[in-house]
Amino acid sequence: MKFFFLLFIVLSVTGCVAARPASSPNPNPAVGDSWRSNLKSCNIQSSAHRPEAAARPPVIIKSVLADYDQVWADLTAALNNRGLVISSVSHVGEMLIRTGKALGQTKPIFVRARVMEFCSAVISRKMMEDNPHYIAFCPYQIMVYTLPAEPGRVYLSYRRLYWGKVKNRQSLQRVENLLSTMIKETIETQKEYQ
Repeated sequence: MKFFFLLFIVLSVTGCVAARPASSPNPNPAVGDSWRSNLKSCNIQSSAHRPEAAARPPVIIKSVLADYDQVWADLTAALNNRGLVISSVSHVGEMLIRTGKALGQTKPIFVRARVMEFCSAVISRKMMEDNPHYIAFCPYQIMVYTLPAEPGRVYLSYRRLYWGKVKNRQSLQRVENLLSTMIKETIETQKEYQ
């Protein structure tokens, strides 16, 4: 029963099932009154049923034993060496500490956490020429963070660029290659310091 309640909540939020009193008329009689009919009309498909999505993790996470500030500086250098610059930095760790106090939730999630945002005019233009809706992937982001339980370990991660069954993934792959290569270079540089 608890599962169905949670499912109903999720579907209500996504608009797949509308909560209405039993006495109210059905605004769409063709769909029917049961939640099962509404669920069938919702066209939900989990990633477990999409083999191409299930085989590709949504986030790539790498880590290295290093100093956080040095990792950030070397990642910035990897970006600048490609003629790119940081467009903005999201201070996620600081925001969570600040808002956590206001919410009375002070359990530390990160020691430090920032998101580096940037763009490449060349790669982005090609990507959006292929599909203007790929604007959703801009700016590119690399997350750099440390966890309280793992002192000295710095994580670098990025989100995969997934767009259903696309015949030509070259422009999306170019972005992923850029992110992956920059992280790899940054990690290799840390190992040279040791």
